[in-house]
Amino acid sequence: MPTRLENLDSDLKFGVASALLGLHPSHTFDQKFEELQKAGFRYCEVLTADYIGWVRQQKPELPESTCPPAWAEFREPDPSDSEIWAALSTFAPKFTALANQYGLTVIVLQPLNHFEGWPEGHEREEWSRRKAERWLSLCAELGVEFLQVGANDRKDASADDEKTASDMRWLADLGAKQEPPVKIAYECWCFGDLRGDWEYTYKIVQLADHPNLGLCLDTAQLALSPTYGWDPLTGTGWSLPEYTSMLTRLRALPKDKIFYLELSDVLQPSPPLYGGSKFDESAREDDKGYGKGKNARGKWVFYARPVPLVGPNGGVGGGDGGEEEARRVGESDAARVVETLKAIFSTGWRGYCMFEVFESIYMGADDPDVPRRYAQACRKSKELLLNRVEELSGSA
Repeated sequence: MPTRLENLDSDLKFGVASALLGLHPSHTFDQKFEELQKAGFRYCEVLTADYIGWVRQQKPELPESTCPPAWAEFREPDPSDSEIWAALSTFAPKFTALANQYGLTVIVLQPLNHFEGWPEGHEREEWSRRKAERWLSLCAELGVEFLQVGANDRKDASADDEKTASDMRWLADLGAKQEPPVKIAYECWCFGDLRGDWEYTYKIVQLADHPNLGLCLDTAQLALSPTYGWDPLTGTGWSLPEYTSMLTRLRALPKDKIFYLELSDVLQPSPPLYGGSKFDESAREDDKGYGKGKNARGKWVFYARPVPLVGPNGGVGGGDGGEEEARRVGESDAARVVETLKAIFSTGWRGYCMFEVFESIYMGADDPDVPRRYAQACRKSKELLLNRVEELSGSA
């Protein structure tokens, strides 16, 4: 007779975000997909920027994007860049076949950002809808089940909740009309001043009231919530009373509004950013370029999200302590991933659990072992998480 652990394992669909298997140009989709297959995974989510980069490798003569630089994310095309969008569509079957070659199904394209919440008449309002139309068409071409929407973190996206919900309702309706339909998974981004908590994104999901709209819950975004999570600049927050209160709210979620989970730990910011942390130098360099204007949480989610229960650098560690240090950090479960999973599972929810970790210092290295190391770390993490959830539940 199957144990509760075996039943839980069979009810969940674990996968990996391909970006975590390497951020260096030498880390190809072929390498990443092969390592995911070896690690026993069957599902993955893909960054649109990475897919665009792959298509450009197939067709180097593609023109550059005409998207306004201030609006662009990682060279994404403007909605009017018909030649680029045509190529993205044309190569979708080849990309899907590449994933299938390694026994993988791409279930998520992510993230559509800066979409919702623009005030009526704002110059980006209509443009964002045209962009979303392009994205959803591409999702259908790729056959993905979900389009992830990152909650708009722009301060000028200041429309009220009703307008924001109306935007998300429009998007969910458009997703439902695709062939095949594409579900809209709304994720809070902790570095947003207006929409940084999952409680807010759930409020919008409720107001929008559309069956094709639900939540992507990311354990790191919870632990870095601007309301009750850690503040990387001070190292304070994420107290047990606040966390316990948050768990109560999680347990009250209707399971049909949880579309999928993203799993990563978060390093406790002690010492804090710019106060002696090992990321201070990287943060100061980023302040001159890509990270300019991003707040501390926006940096911490990029630097300090290791594989749950395994530890930094795919369990290898990055300091003098090596693997022993990594194991100690991993076992501490600073983001409380195990308890959070138990709370979510208590709703009766079962579905996709996608590893999405970010440790840009390690993942961006010109190191051919990165894809293997992180794929195997996720395999180990899956086993550890299932066992720890079982232990916490008190079952045999």
